[in-house]
Amino acid sequence: MFLQYWAIGILIGILAILPLGPLGILVIQRTLNHNRKTGFYSAIGVVLSDTIYASLTGFGMALILGIIRQHELWFKLAGAVILIVLGIVIFLSHPERQSAKKLNNTGSPAKYLGSTFMVALSNPYIMFWHLAIFSGFGIALTIQKPIMAGFILFGFITGEMLWWFFVTWIMDKLRNRFSIKFLLWFNRLAGAGIVVFVIVFLAHTIFNEVTA
Repeated sequence: MFLQYWAIGILIGILAILPLGPLGILVIQRTLNHNRKTGFYSAIGVVLSDTIYASLTGFGMALILGIIRQHELWFKLAGAVILIVLGIVIFLSHPERQSAKKLNNTGSPAKYLGSTFMVALSNPYIMFWHLAIFSGFGIALTIQKPIMAGFILFGFITGEMLWWFFVTWIMDKLRNRFSIKFLLWFNRLAGAGIVVFVIVFLAHTIFNEVTA
């Protein structure tokens, strides 16, 4: 029975991470421009943030969801500013210079993990996506059944880790087939894509606020 909960958790974790948003692009960009270890540590930051929000969602934290709805605009603006800065940094980054730095020291694992964790944590709206998934499976975590909840959350972490392990492995295998020029254009498109995504998102948010 508990293995079944673990398997369900794995499936929920994979479904939760499947939409390739700005942070997914960041993980791929770091893997291509640095190495698999850098990309995977960055992905762990996303997994940790997702696990926190999945825990809150699974345990039915209606109060937290209410607070998010009450201060919706501020949450969106804070997350948008962080993502725009991140997009600009990616756009301006040069893979050749990054390769030179990599020969010396590209930074500690904690740096990459922490940066993606903080950006992911600034987007509490992932809870609504988690809420849809948990609802679809008819799953509601409860402290009255701690072992069940533990196995589902452990499965959730396992699913996301397996997904990112696979993605970073594939990107790392393909990385040496790409030229510096290709990586440079990938940085440009990834950075511009993130900024455009956020600007459209902000415009939609502001339009809804004005017409509400």
